[in-house]
Amino acid sequence: MDDSLDQEEQTRHHTDRELLSFLWPYIKPNIGVITITLLCALGAAVTSVLQPYLFKVIIDSHIKVMNFSGLNALLLYYFLLLGAYFAFSWFQMYLSNVFGQKITWQLRVDLMRYLMSLKVDFFGKNPVGKLVTRVTNDVANLNEMISAGFVSLLSDFFLLVSIVGMMLFMDWRLTLVVLAAVVPVAIMLQVLGFTLRRIWRVIRRIVSRMNVYAQEVLSGFTVVKAFTREELCEQEYDAINKEHYKNQLKAAQVRVMFYPSVNFLRELARALVLLYGGYLISKGLISVGTIVSFFQLLPMMFDPIADFSDKYTLFQTAFASLEKIMDVMEVKEVEYKGKDYAEPVRGSITFDKVNFAYNEEPVLKDVSFDLKPGQTLAIVGPTGAGKSTMLNLLIGFYDNYDGKVLVDDVELKDWNIEQYRHNLALVLQEVQLFHDTIRNNITLWDEASDEELVTILRTVNAQFVLDLPNGLDYMLAPEGANLSQGQRQLIAFARALYHRPKLLLLDEATANIDTDTERLIQNALPRLMKGRTTVVIAHRLSTIQEADKIIVVNHGRIVESGTHQELMAKKGFYYELYTTQLMAGTAGVIE
Repeated sequence: MDDSLDQEEQTRHHTDRELLSFLWPYIKPNIGVITITLLCALGAAVTSVLQPYLFKVIIDSHIKVMNFSGLNALLLYYFLLLGAYFAFSWFQMYLSNVFGQKITWQLRVDLMRYLMSLKVDFFGKNPVGKLVTRVTNDVANLNEMISAGFVSLLSDFFLLVSIVGMMLFMDWRLTLVVLAAVVPVAIMLQVLGFTLRRIWRVIRRIVSRMNVYAQEVLSGFTVVKAFTREELCEQEYDAINKEHYKNQLKAAQVRVMFYPSVNFLRELARALVLLYGGYLISKGLISVGTIVSFFQLLPMMFDPIADFSDKYTLFQTAFASLEKIMDVMEVKEVEYKGKDYAEPVRGSITFDKVNFAYNEEPVLKDVSFDLKPGQTLAIVGPTGAGKSTMLNLLIGFYDNYDGKVLVDDVELKDWNIEQYRHNLALVLQEVQLFHDTIRNNITLWDEASDEELVTILRTVNAQFVLDLPNGLDYMLAPEGANLSQGQRQLIAFARALYHRPKLLLLDEATANIDTDTERLIQNALPRLMKGRTTVVIAHRLSTIQEADKIIVVNHGRIVESGTHQELMAKKGFYYELYTTQLMAGTAGVIE
């Protein structure tokens, strides 16, 4: 199977057996509750069927012969059956929701845990909107099937078996007449299920596309507005929506063909029972009470059969969603977790003849450098030269490289990656902030005192936080939209400092900010970098000048290395970058 969920047309279809096998580990711990639920469903079916039979006894043994002795007892039994039916039905519905919620809760947790275990580039190949659909809509569809559809379907089955059993008990001849009308309905159900399964697979793909498109357009709403592309976006979304509408109509057409057919067969069965039952009464073979009881049982028999259409729709929707969930949990892109080495990081870094390719095209070629604890390395070069890739390898995002990446003279693949990452902090050009308080965006949900956080804010020149309403508890909009770009960047520096890293990684962390914020960051950087091994990509000129080592990368290779003064003296590639940007008035940035 293609590891990218974006290629949905290549996704294989799973058999019902595969789908149920996937669900079984979630069902198994709830077998006890499910068993009690099914027993309640059986009890509800039996008590509902006994009610028409009780009417038969009342008519034949009392009303018909004008014998009213004992009638009060039978009426009492009838109300007891009604009470028992209510109790069984209530427990059935409640318990089905209990185990349904438990199953889907665990599935949602496992799905999110599995997503968190995948490699970073998986999320680059698969739109977030599509993955959100898996965790939310698809799991919700599955929950509806488990908590409502599954038990309801078995309840309907128990009811049908009980009705047929009661009919056979009263008269086998009339039962055969009824069953002759039921068999065509059963055949129609098979055709209906096969057709709806195919349609709902298409609908699931369309819904996923709608979610992805809506998320992308709304996330990039500023660009859409600025370039006046509202109408084009509306047209594109309308095209997807129309496709959804057409396929929903197809599913509806299949379903509505079923209901009139069921109703026709039910009325046909009534007529046949009436005609044939009248004949049997005339011959003295059955009683009037039997006919009345059959007439009561017939709607009870055809109603669950008609409900099978909705149940099939529910199951097909849920199975289509389950296929998509399985697609995610079958992806073979689980992140490498390393081995057992988990000593405190001192901060030395070595790249020894490192080669790396995302696909087939090499990105890094024979890259080698050394960095001692506490030193600062600046990496510069043109866009696409491989600078960020070096950081990605150093974070441990990829393990499929050739050569050696050593931290404290230990191959990175031998580290426990999770423990290793506790010792590093990353600050990106595009800061990721969460729809939460500034406090939680700094600590990432750790417990920390106000005094500690205020000290950190002052260290990185982010005192503006203290002037906001509620200060540290100021609620950020999604993606920190209610802060300026510079303020978001200062929050990112505060986050990095809070986690006390031994390795500090800055990936174009001061690009695209205003002059005032740049000055604040420049003043804070020495305090942030003090005592830490720091790797900087395309940092501001002052930081590059003070770096212990600068390496210049072009087309995946290190073409020059040295200090700022040494590289300027060489008048090579670095010198050309610097002088070109100086002439353009952008010498503040080397990238």
